[in-house]
Order: sequence, then C-alpha cells, then structure tokens
Amino acid sequence: MNTAIIMLGSNVNAEVNIELAKEKLSLEFDIEKESACIISKPFGSHYVSDFCNKAVKLLSAETKEETIYMFKSIETELGRNPQSKESGIIPIDIDLIFWNDVQVHPDYDRFDFVKKCIDEIK
Repeated sequence: MNTAIIMLGSNVNAEVNIELAKEKLSLEFDIEKESACIISKPFGSHYVSDFCNKAVKLLSAETKEETIYMFKSIETELGRNPQSKESGIIPIDIDLIFWNDVQVHPDYDRFDFVKKCIDEIK
C-alpha cells in the first residue's frame, strides 16, 4: 500500500468543493488524516477570491501515475477545466506533494500554508 499526502485547494464554494473532493477520494482511497483548512491569498491578481487549503493523507493501492490520474478525474468531475486558471476560478485543485514519504511537488518548500497543513498530519 502506498502513502500519499495531497493538498486540496479551492477558491469557489471552497468548503463544499473540498468536502465533495474528500467524498470522492474516500470512494477510491483510505483517508487516514486531514489538516485544518487554511485560508490563503491567491498568487496572481486574476483569481476571484482567497483559497481554502487542506492537506489529506491517504493510502493508495495504485501506482503513483494511476493515483494522479484519479485525482485529475475528480478535478474534472467537480468542474475543473483547462480554462480554470485563466478565469481565476478553481473549483478544486488536487496536488500530490509526498508519495511514500518522498517529496514529489515543490509547493511544500514554496508556500508556508502547504508546509503548515502537511506538517499538521505527518
């Protein structure tokens, strides 16, 4: 079984969208822990509002690539599309940050809110 630590983020109906994402994730993965939600200012003036961010630790029987594909499918189901970043509306963003205790995404080092959320559940 693989361990994944992910970040969930949303800037539109954020709390609802994060809960919906967690529900969909729980159908495919065992969720072990989750952090509190941290509100962050967007990096870019085109975003419509602040982001709600949450770290989730889960177990996956799939490969890393299959797991990421499932995350992207959930994003699409919840309304994320290629134009989302351009429009500044992010219904849900799911980023894999750690895979089996190995950092695979730079956001852990780039953003304090990511580090804080993840450190809460490590």
